Amino acid sequence: MYLIKSIIDFILVLLLLRLLIRSNEAYFDPIYRLIYRITDPILTPSRYVARSSTTGALLTIAAVVVLRGAIYMPVGPMTFINGIGVSLMSLIQLLFQGYMVMWFISLLSERSFGTPLLSMMARAFYPLTAVLAWLKIPRRQFHVAVFLLLLVLYAFSSIVIRNVLLPKATMSAVSVFFGLGEGLFLILGLFPGFFSLVIIIGALLSWVSPDPYNPIVQAIYGISEPLLRPFRRFVPNLGGIDFSPFLAIICFQILGRFGQQLIVGFLKTF
Repeated sequence: MYLIKSIIDFILVLLLLRLLIRSNEAYFDPIYRLIYRITDPILTPSRYVARSSTTGALLTIAAVVVLRGAIYMPVGPMTFINGIGVSLMSLIQLLFQGYMVMWFISLLSERSFGTPLLSMMARAFYPLTAVLAWLKIPRRQFHVAVFLLLLVLYAFSSIVIRNVLLPKATMSAVSVFFGLGEGLFLILGLFPGFFSLVIIIGALLSWVSPDPYNPIVQAIYGISEPLLRPFRRFVPNLGGIDFSPFLAIICFQILGRFGQQLIVGFLKTF
C-alpha cells in the first residue's frame, strides 16, 4: 500500500509541476521536457473532455485523487466518501509542503529569480502575490505574509475537508488550533526529511565533480545551496572540506524532531 501511495504521490507531483511549466520551456529544458513526456500518456484521456492543457491537468489530478480514495476503501475499511477525504487531505498536505519548500528557497535565495527553477517558483506564487496585493500588504513583508497565508489556507482547507468528507470530525475552536498545529508539524518535517535528503545528495555530487550544466544537478544545487548559505557564514572551509552540509543536517534533525514533539505535546493539551 505504501508503494502504491508513493507512486500516486509521484504522479501528482509531476502533474502539479506541469501546471507551472510553459510549453516553450519544455522545448528547451531537458527536465521540463522529461516531465512532459512522463505526463503526456497520463493526460491523454483528459484531452477528449478538456479544451486546454491546464483544465486537462486539473481534471486528471482530480481523477487520481478519486482513484486513490477508492484504493483506500478496502484498507480502512472506510466508505468511498471517506476514502476521497483521506486522499484529498494527502493532496493538500503534499501541495502545502511543496509551497513551503519553495517559500524557504525563495527566502534564502534573496528572490534572485534567474534560473529556470526559481522562475517556475515565482510563477507558483502569482496567486498568493495577487491576494497580498488585494490585501495591500507591503512588499517588504512579502515572505512573512506568504508564510502566514499558506498556513491559514492549509488550516482552513483541512478543517473543511475533515468536516465535509470525514464525518467523525467536529467543527470547533480546537479544530482551528489543530489545523494550524498540523501545518507547522508538516513544515518542521521538511527539515529532517526532504531538505536533509537534498543536502546529502548535493554533498555526494560534489565529490564526483558533476557537470554543472546538467539540469538535474542544477535543480539539486538550486535547492541545497540556499539552505547551506547561512551555515557557510559560520563554518570555515578546512583543508578544502566543506563541513556546512554536516552541520546543516544535524541542525535540521534537531530542529525538526524537537519542534514536532513540542507541537504534538501542545496539541495534546486541548
